[in-house]
Amino acid sequence: MDNELRHPLTDLTAGSMLRVDNGEGRAIVVFEGDVWITQHDDQRDFVLSGGESFSIDRPGLTLVEALRDSKLLLVDARSRRDTPPSSFELQRWAREQRTAAIADSMRGGAQTVREAVARWIAHLAPRAAPRAMTVCTAVR
Repeated sequence: MDNELRHPLTDLTAGSMLRVDNGEGRAIVVFEGDVWITQHDDQRDFVLSGGESFSIDRPGLTLVEALRDSKLLLVDARSRRDTPPSSFELQRWAREQRTAAIADSMRGGAQTVREAVARWIAHLAPRAAPRAMTVCTAVR
């Protein structure tokens, strides 16, 4: 199963795995939880906790496994400068992206609530009561 991230913030449940193919130049930013990272042809393994990030520095397959329920973001860490972004810079950028996604979601939710309230008010508005029709007949 391909779990490559497509949303600003992704939840990984404990034991689930994220597969990143040819992720060199990308970074993994962990917001909460703990993840284990291993890269193809690399003897090192990495364990990250919330607030930490990791730059993928090798081509090939990188696996990210959630050791407990985790929230993370996969970002493009390539930049025009010679040094890769710091963990702090990645975390700040990821928070900005998350904040923007939450704001977009709230705007859509607020519009839905406004429409629902307008329909409810229209439903409650007093309707004009039918007028009784008076028929007059005059006999002369």
